[in-house]
Amino acid sequence: MRMRYVRNLSTGFRSRSATKGATSKPQPSSSSSNSLCLSELQEDFTLSSLKLKRLSDSDDSASGVFKHISSIFHAGKPVKQPDSEKIDGAKEFERVPNLSWLSSISQNNILLQRKEQSHKKKQKYVFEVTQENRFQKLVEVCGKMLGPEATLELFGKLGRETDVKGYNALVEMCIDKARQTDDEDIPIELGKVFNLFKSMREQGLELQEQTYRPLLLYIIDMHMVEEFQFFYVIIKEGNPSSVSRLGYYEMLLWLRVNNEEKIQGICNYIAENDSEDISHIRENYLLALCESERTEEILKLLEIIDIKNLSSVESVAVVFQALGRLILEPLAEKFLFYFKNSDHEAHNITNFIACYAVSIPNLSVEDVIKKFKDLHQRLEVSPSSSSYQKIILHSCALHKVHVALDIVKEMCEAGLTLSTDVLHSILQICDETSEYNLVHQIFFTICRYNLESNDETFRSMINLFLKMKDVEGAYKMLDDLEELNLKPTTWMYKCFREWMNLNQVKAVLV
Repeated sequence: MRMRYVRNLSTGFRSRSATKGATSKPQPSSSSSNSLCLSELQEDFTLSSLKLKRLSDSDDSASGVFKHISSIFHAGKPVKQPDSEKIDGAKEFERVPNLSWLSSISQNNILLQRKEQSHKKKQKYVFEVTQENRFQKLVEVCGKMLGPEATLELFGKLGRETDVKGYNALVEMCIDKARQTDDEDIPIELGKVFNLFKSMREQGLELQEQTYRPLLLYIIDMHMVEEFQFFYVIIKEGNPSSVSRLGYYEMLLWLRVNNEEKIQGICNYIAENDSEDISHIRENYLLALCESERTEEILKLLEIIDIKNLSSVESVAVVFQALGRLILEPLAEKFLFYFKNSDHEAHNITNFIACYAVSIPNLSVEDVIKKFKDLHQRLEVSPSSSSYQKIILHSCALHKVHVALDIVKEMCEAGLTLSTDVLHSILQICDETSEYNLVHQIFFTICRYNLESNDETFRSMINLFLKMKDVEGAYKMLDDLEELNLKPTTWMYKCFREWMNLNQVKAVLV
């Protein structure tokens, strides 16, 4: 049976050796030796790879250029001006005879200067992004090698505090390890997460959902009710505004452990309290229920909650997905017409239709598309690129590549564009289903409708040609790159090399 440890959280988690023995007792942590307070870890050395010198913009200005050139043509002597007037570089040029060409020179200098400043700003942005990614990677590597607590201590000594992204990575490492470890070692990993949250609070960082979400989902999966209640308090103290969102995870927990009393208690509380103060927590309870099969409770809440007043279109989409999964078509149509009559954006309505249609269970792709088109016709709205792409991805998930390509052609004929990510999904399914010959149709569609593509697109298509043993067609793809202003990459040539090496090995074996 899994060992409980909640009472040990406030005084320090058990060490690995303590959890191994039945007679071992938890040892309280020493504040002088085990504290993770980063403000107390002061050292005089730094990590040079993390302390890079930042670029600075030039302080020159257009007026400075004018003054500089003007002083040159006046032998370094400033032109006398009344005290009440300020020197105007442009007027100075007008007073100099036969020097009209200087205006074009000065303008060119200004343009060059602006271009240089723009280049420096771009360099600074690239530098900052590169530095952040490098530091993030370093945190992840140290976390895997040293563990989260030692990583925090290391960077604290180096004078570099970990940011939110770094903490997120360390939390996910602990949860991944907890999923792979034995029951008796789970408290150790959760204890590390507790210390990470504690360190974030000491550093002044707020506990956001992206940080605590992996932990709560793991606790819910493992049916850890006491542990959830403990971390609920910790998260609420670290971010009081998270109470509404925590309601979503609370409902997921009671659904997971089938606690009927808690579920009904929450639903009754929502029904009896219709104030604006609990609107957000009411919405989060509804979103959690929409991930379940509890039709009765969902219908009960939808009678109370005005779906048009949900906080985001993403929340509304979740509701339509639930209506499709539970085959509640009359209610779905009622809400769709409600949005239509409320002059809601047509772009959102067509996405709601797609979310509903693709969620209907045991429906063939052809029937999903028919339902998709029928609802658009009844509501008198046109499909958008994003709603079409939902249907395409749904077709790919069911390995119906031919159907997906038909939808691509239909949306392109309607003047809509296809994203490269969806295009790559189609190519990936062609590879997985061994329908390599469809690469001809895909390439024709790209050229005919001038679809956006990149190096990865052509690398995938070259790979499909080679798997058909159509080397000539693959080489022709390299020539076609020039027409699209693209250049062959080493990855593309690597496809040829790997294919040739593989076939040489096969020839030897034969």
